[in-house]
Amino acid sequence: MEKQNIKYRRKFSRQLMSLSIRLLQFNLFKGNNRFWINALRHQSRARRLRLENDKKGLQVPPVMIFSITNRCNLKCKGCYANAQERNIKAEMPSERIKGLFREASGLGTGIIMLAGGEPLLRDDVLDAAAAQKETLFPLFTNGTMLQNGKMDLFSKNRNLIPVLSFEGDMLKTDSRRGRGTYDKVMKTASELKNRNMFYGMSVTINKYNFEEVMSPEFINDYYEQGCKLFFFVEYVPSCKKDIDTCLTEDQKNSFKSRLTNLRLVFSSLFIALPGDEEQYGGCLAAGRGFVHVSSTGDLEPCPFAPYSDINLSGISLEEGLKSEFLENIRSGHSMLKESQGGCTLWENREWAEEMLTKTSGKKASIAQNKEYSQITA
Repeated sequence: MEKQNIKYRRKFSRQLMSLSIRLLQFNLFKGNNRFWINALRHQSRARRLRLENDKKGLQVPPVMIFSITNRCNLKCKGCYANAQERNIKAEMPSERIKGLFREASGLGTGIIMLAGGEPLLRDDVLDAAAAQKETLFPLFTNGTMLQNGKMDLFSKNRNLIPVLSFEGDMLKTDSRRGRGTYDKVMKTASELKNRNMFYGMSVTINKYNFEEVMSPEFINDYYEQGCKLFFFVEYVPSCKKDIDTCLTEDQKNSFKSRLTNLRLVFSSLFIALPGDEEQYGGCLAAGRGFVHVSSTGDLEPCPFAPYSDINLSGISLEEGLKSEFLENIRSGHSMLKESQGGCTLWENREWAEEMLTKTSGKKASIAQNKEYSQITA
């Protein structure tokens, strides 16, 4: 099992190198060649560091997802982050987050995805990320706060890659995120294009918007607006009654072929989560491909599995990555196959909670707030 796991991890690392090369190709001749060439060199260096750590028995994920805040200026229906009753007052200070950024880079993590809540609410963390030029920071934002000074920050620091989240057309976006949100996101996209900046868009796909957002016509509209990076994130329910919102079996079965077609038609990067995990032997959580750090410093398998036996506030990332809980999740990886609800760990949450109790004596402590459930057509 361990040899097979290493094989999949190395395949994932190769794919990230291919992605980095594509990023360089997209951004050549835009006045930032030096930065993108250096970014590619760092990704190659990060890959070597991970291989060296593998030999030492330390499994360093290529990607870290860091939810830097649980605060948000929107209150979207079905928001998984809002459904978790985290302690907002206990958010990690910027100095410790800055230290974690450096530690992750030093160990071989080449990409740190910044999420929330709304990450643009933490200027201190944005400044820390901007200063770490060798690491790529895709930042998932609702797109309503990326104006003036913040737009200048992204323009001057191309390692910060804005990824605008929306739901499809105006009706679906405003229905979930609030009236007027779609227009604000499109205004932001227009400004990013005017500044000749590389940016992405992220769509949470569910059974109600699948046909629309997976069509070439839909993608072409945003491709023409300068978007060259598309994330398709499968909807994860915040409670059991939301399962009906997930992709149907027919939609799941056609997802891969539609994605292949889009990649053939458009000169863009298309990343499906978790749809692309199957080629790496299944779920990439718990350090196989990525790991999640919560706003309070808990080291968790993924954003949709809020379980942890380690908090990084007072220990190093290297020590945290030796977590017995994460190791046991990886060891039980064979049962983490594609799920109905977009996240196999969410579907097997009772098992994950049992593993947490077994390894640390802790019980899951993140409650689900039912106020945020249910997306509707």
